[in-house]
Amino acid sequence: MGNSDKFTLTAMSPLASKRLQWQGLDIYESLPVEICSISSNLGQSKRLHKTFKQCFDVDLPFPGKLKKYKDGTIFWTGQEQWFIESINSSDPYFDLDMAKILNGSATITLQTDAWVSINIEGDAALSVLERLIKFDLSPVNFPPGSAIRTSLAHMNIFIQRPNQDIKFKILGARSYAKSLLHSLAQVADNVLEQKKS
Repeated sequence: MGNSDKFTLTAMSPLASKRLQWQGLDIYESLPVEICSISSNLGQSKRLHKTFKQCFDVDLPFPGKLKKYKDGTIFWTGQEQWFIESINSSDPYFDLDMAKILNGSATITLQTDAWVSINIEGDAALSVLERLIKFDLSPVNFPPGSAIRTSLAHMNIFIQRPNQDIKFKILGARSYAKSLLHSLAQVADNVLEQKKS
């Protein structure tokens, strides 16, 4: 069988790229990215940190932090564990590439098709999220470059504040993508209806 006979399977959007808009609020599924988990192997922490810095020109982030590198972002998910996202990888074997780069210092697992990514933008974003998440997401406590694991309507999520805009990014399990979007939309309707009256 020649290379021309090979097929690449690509995960489909769990929300069909849905976008919900209100005045002062925009909730939409992010463009798909490749995601891998990185877990430091036993006794390899120093080598992993050194190798990552050499290859990506940024340090692995501390708890609660997110860092940008040239092709995407990386954020802390647990003790000696991170998620790395690539927006430029056309290779469906991002995990194999990462395993080569980190060369035995970490265990790499492809996570791309396990998650849904939802962006929340606009002046009302914080008002909506503070009704769903028991964590202070104000700019003082959760400045740009922050990322934490928490829960939203009894669902485990990661939430990030990538930049200065009033913009949050939620990473939730693909298996409850519709429930996650429904919870956000329901609260958005309530919050924005109250602001009108």
